[in-house]
Amino acid sequence: MAEKPREVQITEDLLREYAGARTEWAGQAVEDNEFRNGKQWTDDQIKSLRARAQEPLVVNVIYPAVEQAKALLTTHRPRFQCIAREDSDTGTARAISDLMSYVWDLNDGNVKLKQAIDDYYVKGMGVLCAYFDPMCDFGKGEIKLEAVDPLDVYIDPSSKDPYCQDANHIIIGKRVMESQLIHDYPEYEDIIRESTETSMLADKSTSRGKILDEATIPYDNRGRLSGIIDQDRELELCQRYTKVKISYVRVYDPYSAEEKILDEGQFDEYKKEPAVMLNDKDGEKFITEINEVRKWLGIANEHGTLISMALDPKTGQQMIVPGASLEPNSLAGTTIEITPITKGNLIADEKIVAVETLRTHIRCFVSVGDKELYTVVKPIENYPCVVFMNGHNRNPFPMSDVRHVKNLQQYINKVRSLIVAHASSSTNVKLLIPRGSMNKQKLEEEWGRAGTAVVEFDPELGQPIVAGPVPLPNELYKNEADAKADIEKILGIYALMQGDQSAAPQTYKGTVALDEFGQRRIRSKKDDIEAGLNMLGKVVIDYIQGYYTDEKIIRILRPNRKDPDEQQINMPITDVSGYIVGRTNDVTVGKYDLVVVSGSTLPSNRWARFEYYKELYTLGVIDQVELLSQTDVADMEGVMARKGQLQQAMGQIESQEEKIKQLEGDLQTAQRESVHDRKRIEVKEFEVKLAKAEAKAEMATQLYQTRLSDEIRNIREDAKRIEKQDAKSTKKIVGIKWCC
Repeated sequence: MAEKPREVQITEDLLREYAGARTEWAGQAVEDNEFRNGKQWTDDQIKSLRARAQEPLVVNVIYPAVEQAKALLTTHRPRFQCIAREDSDTGTARAISDLMSYVWDLNDGNVKLKQAIDDYYVKGMGVLCAYFDPMCDFGKGEIKLEAVDPLDVYIDPSSKDPYCQDANHIIIGKRVMESQLIHDYPEYEDIIRESTETSMLADKSTSRGKILDEATIPYDNRGRLSGIIDQDRELELCQRYTKVKISYVRVYDPYSAEEKILDEGQFDEYKKEPAVMLNDKDGEKFITEINEVRKWLGIANEHGTLISMALDPKTGQQMIVPGASLEPNSLAGTTIEITPITKGNLIADEKIVAVETLRTHIRCFVSVGDKELYTVVKPIENYPCVVFMNGHNRNPFPMSDVRHVKNLQQYINKVRSLIVAHASSSTNVKLLIPRGSMNKQKLEEEWGRAGTAVVEFDPELGQPIVAGPVPLPNELYKNEADAKADIEKILGIYALMQGDQSAAPQTYKGTVALDEFGQRRIRSKKDDIEAGLNMLGKVVIDYIQGYYTDEKIIRILRPNRKDPDEQQINMPITDVSGYIVGRTNDVTVGKYDLVVVSGSTLPSNRWARFEYYKELYTLGVIDQVELLSQTDVADMEGVMARKGQLQQAMGQIESQEEKIKQLEGDLQTAQRESVHDRKRIEVKEFEVKLAKAEAKAEMATQLYQTRLSDEIRNIREDAKRIEKQDAKSTKKIVGIKWCC
């Protein structure tokens, strides 16, 4: 028999140690899971009850409480918020937040989380594991999430961290059919076939593989596997995760202010990158920025390594000329010597700082049976198996909530079985009869029938006595109700939270307040879940930066939005020469922190939430889009589009109404001006007429004055002539006629 590989032997030894330390916890976890699913009586208890004519009834109070807790904790998808440690990475941080949502939706994250929460409540521990599948997305690979059965997870028993990040090893071991392993790892088919069956794993693990039938085998594998289905083997697949220190080099370039963390291979390539040393009148100058380096190397190629500046006789502009500044037409003091070098030369001269450092990575060793499959070092700092501990007690063996209420549940079952048995006894009245007074078999047949029974008996042999059952005390019913209430208190899931209307207050506000207070207990569980999701987010970010190195376009579905949003990552940015000078949303660089928005998975009263957001909208803090996103409107985009069209139409109507009002005002103004103009014209016409009248009057006055003057003069001449003719005679002047 060939000797086992050393790493396989280490895995086996660790499995024995870890499995032995968790034996009690694993047994309790299996028992608690069966108890939650309704197996709440032992075989001995069932025999004992049926011997007393009692049925082993199960009034499962635990199952609906656990289901309600799962529903509450996964009501909404968790909202991931990535925070950049430097302001320059803010845009990329938003891209990583979108990537987290993308990974969550791609893997049906809420379904996986619900399974982990179920294990958290029932087995005391839930496990979500992140890994990278290189075969997805046409070979580009995708990050995958898996809800792992905690019974398949073997943790270093000395671990005291709530997330087991201080564990020396974490092993995932499960039984898988050989055909399935060949399908999952086709490149290791020969090793899988040569492996030997082992029995390192506990028999009570619930993650046993299923025998394949023809319908479950991929079409391309049916021919290859058709001959081995009948003799398919069950093999043990083990994945051992260990933290290791990997040597890295931290490089700081003071000339470009660039800092990088490089592994040995990347550091070797970094040292080969070109650089330029310039020597001029001011001394040495080093160029390491790639575009500047290309520019100076291009100048050296065209003009030589010794150049200077001269004036172009045609344009008078400065131009590059080969040679020193002593050459004809060159400008004094402009000589530059170009020396091509590498960044390795600058590191050797300590111009670029290079410091060796160690970084923690996760090493994964995979084995099947007694054979090693492969070993890989993952680009993550934390274990990819994220543990959700229920009531962490500084060890990896937490107690489930089911175990806390197990005795109360058993008491409820016993009381209910007793009540049902008592009710059955009450319907079957017992008779005490003297021996030989009647046929006992016939009496049991007749008396046991439903309806009226007529039974004959011999009164000489004795009178039958009816023995009625003793009534059950009322305290028994109260104790059952108290036990149910105690279970609700321990689990933090009350009757009102499960839709029990009898537990609701008479008022709406009272119901809302009681529901809010009731959720405070479960918010403690929420803290455990969110802390685990934060740890999972750190692992996913490491995977993103390690594996999402190519350009990629992702589509993200938003709540209440018909069409998905697109996010581009690692898209190259080129200059005019076609050289890549950078990348848009380069997720491979930078340092980021990820948090889950507190309470984002929990339910909230939609009416209270809507009133809250409506108030924010009224205050102008948020817009209509954000307000609608908090509602159940299915076609939010359509509503906004139609609302936009309506607002546009209303705006046009308002604009037309304003124009109409303006025109009406203009018309009134025009009318007033028209009246004024008409009156001004009339005044002008009157003034013209008046002027004409005044002119005519003045002319008439002048004519009158002239005629009067002439008449007076004529009279005076006549008077003088008369005086001369008859000085002595006096004549009365009568009838002087005035001509006008």
